[in-house]
Amino acid sequence: MGVARTFERKPIVETRQTPALCGRLAFRRSGFALLSIAAAVVMGCFSRSLESEVSGVVRLDGKPLGPGAVVFAPAGDTHNPAVGSIQPDGSYFLNTGRTSGLLPGKYRVSVYVHQMPPGAKPGDRQASTPSLIPTKYETVETSGLEFDVRPGRNTIDLELASQ
Repeated sequence: MGVARTFERKPIVETRQTPALCGRLAFRRSGFALLSIAAAVVMGCFSRSLESEVSGVVRLDGKPLGPGAVVFAPAGDTHNPAVGSIQPDGSYFLNTGRTSGLLPGKYRVSVYVHQMPPGAKPGDRQASTPSLIPTKYETVETSGLEFDVRPGRNTIDLELASQ
């Protein structure tokens, strides 16, 4: 009916590593750990390469204006533009992609502020609505807005004129 099985126990073979081999393994493990730490430090340095912060207020004829968007495009097209949302109180803060801040340098600026349809919330996609600012400010080629961004914090208020 049932088949009895017997298992043979094999003796455990103990392997010993020589001290020199253990030392090499320990060095390799610690070397890998040091390499990992060095890589983390280097990556941290690169992630902080956007060393400038820009914020400010957008005003039309001296009055805060929003909501909308502001774009800082590098004058030499050497890197990505920075974009910021203009809040209803006119304040903005720039981001480059998903990273806060931007690289130092000369930037040309455009501003986009359109009338919000009734019931719309900031951030909602809207059909084309009338601009609340002169259209010249909507492209970096025609806005006439240029700024030098320095390392560290920069406050750049954008003063627009309706005429």
